Amino acid sequence: MLYSDVLGGAPVHGKSVAVIGAGGIGFDVAEYLTHDTSHAATSLDTTAFMKEWGVDMSNTTRGGLLEPVDSLPAREVFLLQRKKGALGTGLGKTTGWIHRATLRKKAVKMLSGVEYVKVDDAGLHIKVHPKKSGPAIEQILDVDHVVVCAGQESVTGIMEPLKSAGVPAFEIGGAEHAGELDAKRAIDQGTRLAAVIETAEAGAVFNQPIPFAADFVRNARKWSGRNYS
Repeated sequence: MLYSDVLGGAPVHGKSVAVIGAGGIGFDVAEYLTHDTSHAATSLDTTAFMKEWGVDMSNTTRGGLLEPVDSLPAREVFLLQRKKGALGTGLGKTTGWIHRATLRKKAVKMLSGVEYVKVDDAGLHIKVHPKKSGPAIEQILDVDHVVVCAGQESVTGIMEPLKSAGVPAFEIGGAEHAGELDAKRAIDQGTRLAAVIETAEAGAVFNQPIPFAADFVRNARKWSGRNYS
């Protein structure tokens, strides 16, 4: 099952789901799957939201804080990524911690260094590789559904009709490069394009210039296969 099916309203039966891919979409889908649809999301209910995050609206307690009361998740969710290391490191710097905290509240099980082996009647077979050296640990996740949130493709079908009609068109963000969900890059490209829109050549891409030092480090990582901090 693809994430687009889930967010498009396709029913997700059962009480356990594995989400493959822990990027921005993976985190959103994991949170979506933990929500009990029998009531409104806490983000739409002020009282429930304050209760969940331990905020005293009467301001009678010290610091205006109360013991948070977590709501039960609608189902068990596993969030998986192939890359080793903590999940969510590529999320927004100002909001990433909120997404991680929300999933922890919903008891989402996050696993990194995952190798996907197969899916059968027993569930999703995986191998979890340790962050450092050591043998991989084989596991079978007894899940009812597997939702794939990995891999992206640019959707640019409208470009050719626009060109044929003689309408200048430009691709930015995910339409130009679907490597990651990078709103910062899309906004940067859009801003640079807007600054020269009257004279810009149709189809041109306006990326942020890469300083020599950053370009050198990036190429060094690619050539050596090592990750320099």
